[in-house]
Amino acid sequence: MTEKPLPTVEEALNEIKTKPVVDQPVVCAALNISKGAYYEAVRRGEIEVLEIGRLKKPISASLRRKLHI
Repeated sequence: MTEKPLPTVEEALNEIKTKPVVDQPVVCAALNISKGAYYEAVRRGEIEVLEIGRLKKPISASLRRKLHI
């Protein structure tokens, strides 16, 4: 299984501005962090997520506040 390449910063910010929740690669590209750092930030509560069973989707509104956009 091949992974999709990370979106560009511009693509990531556009998704954060237009969608209520986004995927992990979008957050990693926007914050310039690794996948491991993303999961650690979620665990610490630094990135707010919407939990649906085991699925955790980052909430765009909190990311917009964090990024000042």
